[in-house]
Amino acid sequence: MRISLEWLADFIDLDLEDAELPERLANGLLLAGLEVEALERPDAAFDGLVVAEVLSVEAHPNADRLKICRVADGAGERSVVCGAPNVAAGRRVVLAKPGVRMPGGMKVEVAQIRGERSEGMICSERELGLGTDHSGIMVLPGAPAVGGDAAELLGLNDVIFDISITPNRADCLSVLGVAREAAALLGTSLRAPEISVEENENTSSASVCAVEIWDPDKCPRYAARIIQGVEIGSSPGWMARRLRAAGMRPINNVVDVTNYVMLSLGQPLHAFDLHRLAEHKIIVRRWAGSDGPFTTLDGQQREMDDEDLMICDGEKPVAIGGVMGGLYSEVGDDTRDILLESAYFTPQTIRRTRRRLGMSTEASYRFERGVDPSGTVRAADLAAELIRQTAGGAVAQGAVDAHPAPIAPKQVPIRVARASSLLGVSLDAPRVRESLESLGLFVSEKEGGVFSVEVPTFRPDIEREVDLIEEVGRRVGYENIPATLPASGNPAARPGRTRSLELQARRIMVAGGFSQAVNYSFVSREALRSMGWLDEQMVGLRNPLSGEMDVLRTTLLAGLLANVAHNLSRGVSEIRLFELGRSFHPLNEEALPDQVLRLTGVVVGSAASQDGVSLPGALSELKGVLERFLESLGLENLLFEPVDAAPGWEPSAVSVFMAGEVMLGHVGLVAPEALGVWDIESGVAAFEINLAALAEIDPAPRRLTPLPRYPASLRDLAVVVDAARTNGEIEEIIRQSGGDWLESVNLFDVYQDPALKASGEKSLAYSLVFRNLEATLTDEQVGEAFDGIVGALGARLGARLRS
Repeated sequence: MRISLEWLADFIDLDLEDAELPERLANGLLLAGLEVEALERPDAAFDGLVVAEVLSVEAHPNADRLKICRVADGAGERSVVCGAPNVAAGRRVVLAKPGVRMPGGMKVEVAQIRGERSEGMICSERELGLGTDHSGIMVLPGAPAVGGDAAELLGLNDVIFDISITPNRADCLSVLGVAREAAALLGTSLRAPEISVEENENTSSASVCAVEIWDPDKCPRYAARIIQGVEIGSSPGWMARRLRAAGMRPINNVVDVTNYVMLSLGQPLHAFDLHRLAEHKIIVRRWAGSDGPFTTLDGQQREMDDEDLMICDGEKPVAIGGVMGGLYSEVGDDTRDILLESAYFTPQTIRRTRRRLGMSTEASYRFERGVDPSGTVRAADLAAELIRQTAGGAVAQGAVDAHPAPIAPKQVPIRVARASSLLGVSLDAPRVRESLESLGLFVSEKEGGVFSVEVPTFRPDIEREVDLIEEVGRRVGYENIPATLPASGNPAARPGRTRSLELQARRIMVAGGFSQAVNYSFVSREALRSMGWLDEQMVGLRNPLSGEMDVLRTTLLAGLLANVAHNLSRGVSEIRLFELGRSFHPLNEEALPDQVLRLTGVVVGSAASQDGVSLPGALSELKGVLERFLESLGLENLLFEPVDAAPGWEPSAVSVFMAGEVMLGHVGLVAPEALGVWDIESGVAAFEINLAALAEIDPAPRRLTPLPRYPASLRDLAVVVDAARTNGEIEEIIRQSGGDWLESVNLFDVYQDPALKASGEKSLAYSLVFRNLEATLTDEQVGEAFDGIVGALGARLGARLRS
């Protein structure tokens, strides 16, 4: 936000002759939390800018597009060559005399242009650094004195503060708000503008117009004033100068007043042509489907929805509340009577509409951060009086102030001892009180070093004691708080069970060759539907970032599949990704959604799966990763059980895995319907673990055993079983029948040739490790254990050895 020092001086006492004041004030504002990004000082070279009058215009003899202008500069007459199409005799313009260096760095000199002498330059807005318009010269409104200082007239001699306002400090989006901060810094008092409206005693605003608010939850207050008999024209020089200094282009006296008051007090205003409002009525309501598309001031047709707040007359919408006015109710050159709007719209209402429409205005920028609901009538009064002064007309008595949902100031307590503790500096009660009162807060003392603070409605960011303590800290000055070492050297707390699981999961996944992905928690409702989730299982968003991010994710798989599609489209054929994050599940309309911490991984293009479709090797790889992770936590003998259906998974190729009676998650192939959402043609193997459920399981105590003194005996077992049999079933039988000497079982191959496929069978191959901790096993002992396993598999599953 650009604010001029001269404008600030309207609100506080400043010594404008003090050359060090701008720098001192800029540093103070910066330390108080208002970042001054630039400090623009007047350029001494602008001394050669004067107000001139064009006396005559003649065609250039050697150039079709150039003209020879005779101008008077107060000290005499001179000839200037100009190519602007809007140069004309009688107009007052800005003349740069020879020697002036323009903001772009160009130095104006006497020159011969196509054989004609030019003794200066008639300037455009862009050449003066006041805007981007370079289509013609800048024509000065009114009749400023010829020979006068143009730099002073245009505000080029003023000091400009370019301040970056953080989103929580909406009160500083005005000269008044910044002046309040400056007054506290400089130890002077704030001088709010005195507003006295000269009104027409024969007419009242209430007798001319009516205001109805149908949605007070979105618009708690709407004030309207009537000004009759105005003459649309140019704004006075002082107002146009201040608007330009703030980065706004003057338009006409009525529109300029609304912008001026907005910049001055922070309250956006809008002026309607009264006679373009049916029934001279204002109705504040939501958009209705029968309203149809709405055309805004910029000529764009906007598609509205039933959450958008509209300002309507007796028949139709005439403005998008808090965002932009309508094309057919705007103030034009023929406007004579005005309805002036000054309202308070709730920030979330404006933020939602502005984001959905993809448009931002100075008004919406302020409304969505929060304006002062108590300042609506005051701003309307100031604007009405300024319109009367600049555009003539008569101001009807009073304002029509519809105020169905008053917003009261908040009462927030603050403890002096707590402020001292949090800030790390000793404070007494008078210092705390003075700090808060200097910022316009109302402080009353309670017992025991506690103050009750009434927070004015212009400070919506102050809600809790800690917010007040922050204000005290800003006034004390964080740079004045001494640095102190911590009072004790307590060791860092050990991470909790859930955090330990996260760290271990990340280590195991990275060690297994996986890369971590971090995705938004927002996904598309349609994507989740395609994965098999029902609408009642989703948590919707009121103000989604886009139509593709309108619900909270119920599974991390959705984000990872989008990552897979992104990588495949860029030629990456082997993909291993994992994500640690939370999924969201509705409980009821009153409660916040349940948030479940999950670990999810995907594999595409396993080395054991050359076609990338069947992915048996990928599934084995994922199961191996799961087992390593869970075994590292002291959980062994996982059980994998096939399930008929689960959202997002292929029914014939998904299992749940259990630790005892606790279901921990799913592992399997992603359903083709889910892959189709992201146009993925390759098969994708995946798993998802509920870490929240895992955290509830007490791990088995770790038992340390000495290193084995005797060698292990290895055997490979390849069995043919029914294709419906699972690895979990087979491993369980192997472990049960293998005896005490069976140390480990690992699946290393899944095979199905055409003959086996035709008979409905498959082959699984396992590596078995036998060891006796007390002695070396003989071949006969190992063979006996091996035969017992083969016999058990044959008896219980009908398995046979693969030949």
